[in-house]
Amino acid sequence: MPMRTASVTAAHRMASALACALPDRLAAVAPVAGLRAGRPDPADESLPDPASCRPAKPVPVLAFHGQQDHTNPYDGGGSAAWRYPVPVALSRWAELNGCRPGATTAPITENVTLTTYRGCHPGAETALYTVVDGGHTWPGSPYESEGNGTTTREIDANTLIWRFFRRHHH
Repeated sequence: MPMRTASVTAAHRMASALACALPDRLAAVAPVAGLRAGRPDPADESLPDPASCRPAKPVPVLAFHGQQDHTNPYDGGGSAAWRYPVPVALSRWAELNGCRPGATTAPITENVTLTTYRGCHPGAETALYTVVDGGHTWPGSPYESEGNGTTTREIDANTLIWRFFRRHHH
């Protein structure tokens, strides 16, 4: 029997693309080093193109990203699919999820902050863990990513994602 809903994690942009295209099939997404909210806008690549991501319903989002990621740079740039900054992608998801404008950022550990939006549609949590010295890595992994930033052990993405998905299931 086909699965009606699923929670998705991905190390790259696929989870974000699926959230844009198949919101009825997903309970939530938790991209690690890959939060997008559609393609870059051809008129201004520092912003997402609103026409390229119009989910029919809100999608809870919990993202993780290192500020020293050279593959998918936190501040944008890089490949053609990665022109706008991660906080801009989060802000767009907050808009799509009906959140109030203005995020709150709080320190979690010495090198990790959590940015959250409030007042979202019921169940449409929208948040980002930012790792100051983190690279294109999985937070909490025992493995380093040679040449692409530090792997933080200050948080554990597996545990945080599991808790998030337990709150957001169909």
